[in-house]
Amino acid sequence: MESVNIFWSFIKMISALAIILGLLIGAMYFFKRFMKQTGAGMDQGELIRIMATRYLGPKNSIVVLDIVGQIVAVGLSGNQITMLTTISDPAAIDRLKSFKDQGKPLTSFAEHLFNYKAKLNSLKNLSGKG
Repeated sequence: MESVNIFWSFIKMISALAIILGLLIGAMYFFKRFMKQTGAGMDQGELIRIMATRYLGPKNSIVVLDIVGQIVAVGLSGNQITMLTTISDPAAIDRLKSFKDQGKPLTSFAEHLFNYKAKLNSLKNLSGKG
């Protein structure tokens, strides 16, 4: 009689755990979906764009930003961001934009991973056939 109670108690505990885990996973799914729509990157790159980056050393770089049409140069280090200058000369702005248009568009990290995955799959297919 005692073993039956332990068995049903164990079943109740496992089912309660499954319900709690299901609720947590569901909440995480909806939270991720909601944050994807209303996150910090909601402007889709229209308000703030990185025009150029120059690395000066470990954790040190200069970034030229286009913030709503205003060109700003910013210095980045490991623990601070410093505004260096605002570029207001129309000739310099046109020159910066022409350099940006000539450059190769940057690929995202996800695109790099997708390309490497495709290369690995093609190598796997070649080795599997041989």
